[in-house]
Amino acid sequence: MSTSERRRQTEEPPRPPSGEGRLPGRKAELELIDSLLAGLGQGSSGLLLHGEPGVGKTALLDAAAARATALGMRVLRAAGVQSETRIPYSALHQLLYPVRHDVDRLDGHHRDALHQVFDLTRPPAPEPLVSTAVLALLELTTAERGLLMITDDVAWFDEASAAVVGFVVRRIADAPIVFLAASRTGTEDLFRRSGLPERKVESLDTGGAGAVLDAHAPGLAPAVRRRLLAEADGNPLALRELPAALTDRQLSGQDPLPDRLPLSRRLAATCAGLLAELP
Repeated sequence: MSTSERRRQTEEPPRPPSGEGRLPGRKAELELIDSLLAGLGQGSSGLLLHGEPGVGKTALLDAAAARATALGMRVLRAAGVQSETRIPYSALHQLLYPVRHDVDRLDGHHRDALHQVFDLTRPPAPEPLVSTAVLALLELTTAERGLLMITDDVAWFDEASAAVVGFVVRRIADAPIVFLAASRTGTEDLFRRSGLPERKVESLDTGGAGAVLDAHAPGLAPAVRRRLLAEADGNPLALRELPAALTDRQLSGQDPLPDRLPLSRRLAATCAGLLAELP
């Protein structure tokens, strides 16, 4: 390796991997995520992804986590859980649990506040104190390397956690932290108050949908493939799950498809959740 090559390797930060990888049709979203990771600490704090159930928001978060890890960044991650929405700081507990051992390095009042967060059986500390304690903890965490914070299903975050995370996000633009959030369209109001830029994750185009279907169900009969593409309408979850509910003879075209395609358990659960919200 030449002297100039060694100098460039030392001076230039590593770049995120490029390309769509295993997410066909998501080149634009992945490039946006890569630009955020590459601009760490340069005034762009993060992004809110929103879209319909099954459209692939979590897959994009998974890709972001893999890209950040490849860059040597630390990744902290939490996903909202409906059954925990009434437990104060339950989502924050999940998000910060991997760095809980750093809490004892904080000043007394911040240390005590976060110990109360991690001990969910005790009365929680006041929100403003927890918020400033989290900022102090993140300052310690990012002292040696950058950080990616990921929050999924933010509609199911408890209110205390959502308030603290929103407080933090509004103050990390110049820190070596990237924050990514994801929520179903129409349920992201808590994080809209944080001022994050938003990106709607749309259904896949024809080419992307075909690539997903072919990867999960290769060798389909042409008529079956056309029917599944039409029924899924570009939704990645449906493209993966609809073939799984059919028999081998149906997939190969030996047996006719039913008028109404059967749903896998996962797809049925997703549809049931949407139906429950209808008037």
